[in-house]
Amino acid sequence: MKQGWHYDASGVRFKHGKDYMTRRSPWVLFFFVLASLFAIAWPYRGMPAKWVAVKTAERPLAAIKSWHYQLDHIDVAKLAQIDANLLVIDYAKKDGKVPLSRDEVAALKTGPDGNRRYVIAYLSVGESEEFRFYWNDEWKKSPPDWLGEENCAWPKARRVRYWQPGWKDINFRAADSYLARIIDAGFDGVYLDRVDIYETFEKEHVKARDEMIEHVAELARTARRMKPGFFIVPQNAESLLSFEDYRFVIDGLGKESLLHGNAATAKRNTREEIAWSLGQIRKLASDGKPTFAVEYLLDARHIRDTERELRRLRIVPDFETRALDGADPTAAVDLKTEIGTPERTTKDCPLGTSW
Repeated sequence: MKQGWHYDASGVRFKHGKDYMTRRSPWVLFFFVLASLFAIAWPYRGMPAKWVAVKTAERPLAAIKSWHYQLDHIDVAKLAQIDANLLVIDYAKKDGKVPLSRDEVAALKTGPDGNRRYVIAYLSVGESEEFRFYWNDEWKKSPPDWLGEENCAWPKARRVRYWQPGWKDINFRAADSYLARIIDAGFDGVYLDRVDIYETFEKEHVKARDEMIEHVAELARTARRMKPGFFIVPQNAESLLSFEDYRFVIDGLGKESLLHGNAATAKRNTREEIAWSLGQIRKLASDGKPTFAVEYLLDARHIRDTERELRRLRIVPDFETRALDGADPTAAVDLKTEIGTPERTTKDCPLGTSW
């Protein structure tokens, strides 16, 4: 072969230099573009599978048209007569001390119209409660590392360091955990309260938000290993809906006071507050998952108007007392003494003692 000449696979002769580079450059460009596309796509390699899962998964809760939320004064016979497609209730009666039996839960799964309905149990992931089965009075003197301060707005409820193993064992990891007891009783899912407690820890615990997302995800994995198809519905903390991995593991959202009540009972929230929450909720709606709103209003006409507004937004409404005791929300009440109201919290709780 003469110096300065080269041959391709077909035997065609070409010169080294400009002709050589001209013949090779398309392939160099091709592999460069391919490598660049691969580098861009790699972080999103799981997206197609997740997209397919989101678009093809069954969404039983998306068909819900009505729901009822009640945690106190649990009476199975009365609850059985409530006309709602979904019940969110405490897993125990008699002030949370006597768990509902499997037969009682099963009885609630048929509505007064004879149709199947879902029954979901309340489970707090961000606060411990002194009336629960796991509570030990000795903790008041010598608290475990996960137990925090009492919530002035809701006495006998204490925030927890939910990332600590001790609380995770109580909440969902142990064989006799709160979650395990709920599943054993036959509930269809859990309604997770105080997911938003992470906001109170962010200054002292830099990973507070990520730890809460993982807490919910691990709880969901644990529940679905025990009972496939088990529903996970967190309450509030709609800021977490910005995270796809969080939306992926939940089946819907419960939202308190979407339109009214942030500053005062029945008072309209600001336009900015409502718009922000709705923007987050739309991200969940795009995944085909519903939002269940509970509003604490005082007037029958206000309730009717708000129900129409929420249904226009494709949000399923419920109207309850702050006590969530199944009573008539329009009955007279002293807002400055009623536990959980903004009025009572403002009057009795110093800054930083409630959340």
